[in-house]
Amino acid sequence: MHIPDGYISPIMTLGSGAITVPVWYTATRKVKAILDNRTIPLLAVFSALSFTIMMFNIPVPGGTTAHGVGGTLAAIVLGPWAAVLTVSTALIIQALFFGDGGILAIFTNCLTMGIILPFVGYATYRLASSRAPLLSTRRAVAAGIGGYVGITVAALVVGILLGLQPILFTEGGRPLYSPYGLETAVPAMLAAHMFGASIVEALITGLGIAYLQKRHPELLVSLKSVFAADAITQGTASLRPMWQIITGTVLGGIAVLAVVGLAMGGGDPGHLFGADWSTVSGPDIGVMLAVTAVIAFVIVPLAYLVLPKRLKRVGAAFTAIAVLAPLGLIAPGLAFGEGSTGDVQAAFGYVPQGLHDLANVFSAPLSGYDIPLPFFNGATSGLWQVGIGYEIAGIIGILLCGGAVIGLTRLIRRIGGSADPAEAPTT
Repeated sequence: MHIPDGYISPIMTLGSGAITVPVWYTATRKVKAILDNRTIPLLAVFSALSFTIMMFNIPVPGGTTAHGVGGTLAAIVLGPWAAVLTVSTALIIQALFFGDGGILAIFTNCLTMGIILPFVGYATYRLASSRAPLLSTRRAVAAGIGGYVGITVAALVVGILLGLQPILFTEGGRPLYSPYGLETAVPAMLAAHMFGASIVEALITGLGIAYLQKRHPELLVSLKSVFAADAITQGTASLRPMWQIITGTVLGGIAVLAVVGLAMGGGDPGHLFGADWSTVSGPDIGVMLAVTAVIAFVIVPLAYLVLPKRLKRVGAAFTAIAVLAPLGLIAPGLAFGEGSTGDVQAAFGYVPQGLHDLANVFSAPLSGYDIPLPFFNGATSGLWQVGIGYEIAGIIGILLCGGAVIGLTRLIRRIGGSADPAEAPTT
């Protein structure tokens, strides 16, 4: 869903900024009321979580890939205003350091994924959960629904923004920026998410809330009282064993994705979701999985041992997620609109002037999550070598997100006027 540079006109980018910047300012005012030495690390954790979730690419209809965001999960736990800051921080880190999303498109990407997604997802969750007990299964289901709706609406907005470019910005009858009209961009974005990424986002959000209900229910109330002994005051309902919830939900999600993928591929597993899976080497995948398992066996326990006591479980969990992130590299294809200018040339017979001028305006130091290692040679490397670089990049990104949020929140506490006491993130 990340929009690269050159696909959105500078005028529309500034228009996105006119919305995004005031929302960021308001978010800092709202969030200041909950900041202390215990809640700041929690905000950093969710920013790192969003960054990590976005590293996992999955195949979606049309032979392309997409990913979850985790914005609704963050909004439910932290409140939508805090989610704006955590997700936006992850998006800015991705653009500045990894080239995931354009540097000139930061305002637009933060508007869709960092503002629209968490607010729509959170509103849907509140509507679906109604007055259900805090620890009821209905809350977890409502969270899944919120996650699905939130990212789907965000994808629709991205499709509209891309589709408007050839209508509003042309020269000599040719689009200056994204050449994909509404009739192409909107269905492509909706199909990729409604039948792919939105399902994954629903699973992430629903299972995330179910896990917190079971293990950390104190995180599902206002962060102002998150560590209070009597924080949970709402009624409770019995939960099924966590393994049953996770197993049933994951298997159900996989089954839905498999059916959709086969339908899109005409029943041929080799063309699941309409992608050409013959380009994926089975032996390469096997080697990558083996290498990933060995690295996980070593680095995850090591992270648990060396981290401070209060960060052991969270840090080890994030390390494990980063180690597993290369599994997303298995999916063939690129996200819609994220191909090279050569792909546009092949499809349309020309490259729009604005796209040509802006596509390479900024080069991120770790563009494409490439890590310059002695055994890592970019596109010429084996899948396992690329995977190791991806893992290291993921760990770097997690640290950057966590550090950026901690620095930002401490800055918020020190500058500006008084906090707005009216806003306290609640579920």
